Amino acid sequence: MSFDKIVERQLWLADRISGTHAEICIEIGRPRWTEPQVKAACPVHIRGVMKGPIDVFGSDLLSALECALDFVGTELKSLPNSQVQWPGGEAYFD
Repeated sequence: MSFDKIVERQLWLADRISGTHAEICIEIGRPRWTEPQVKAACPVHIRGVMKGPIDVFGSDLLSALECALDFVGTELKSLPNSQVQWPGGEAYFD
């Protein structure tokens, strides 16, 4: 699935056991209506974590975007034995 990417953020994913890190990239696409004025979707991909992009749904375009951002935070916080970092090593989450 290709999508119209509107924002991206480069981060590191540090392995707490080995101490190594890998680059990951959060990509958020342009929200779109799937059912006019009923349901909207926003594509999300976390390169280096997810196999491919998925759609996250909301009741309108802003809701779909908010749900996509919430999804990213939840996914990154749930990665086992990993810490998400800004490039350079500072923790991304407090």
